[in-house]
Amino acid sequence: LTVPVYAAFHEWLGRGDRLEGLWSHWKAGDRKAALEAIPDDVVDALVIHGSPGECRDHVERYREAGVGTPVLAILHADDLRQAVRDLAPG
Repeated sequence: LTVPVYAAFHEWLGRGDRLEGLWSHWKAGDRKAALEAIPDDVVDALVIHGSPGECRDHVERYREAGVGTPVLAILHADDLRQAVRDLAPG
């Protein structure tokens, strides 16, 4: 969100006012305040997170909207194979 091209993209999306706090803290060097300034709804719009069932449902909404091959980066899982099984379509 702080790389200029991504910042410009989020401005274009209309999120500029929502992310101004992040950007101003980041430019001032206060990384902690910058992270705290990211609104939860922006995170929700950018990241699929939650229980395996919630994540699976979220991916399914993408598929229903036309995404043919969802590609996921599973960031945290004790058992990666089980996480993939949990996220697989019904």
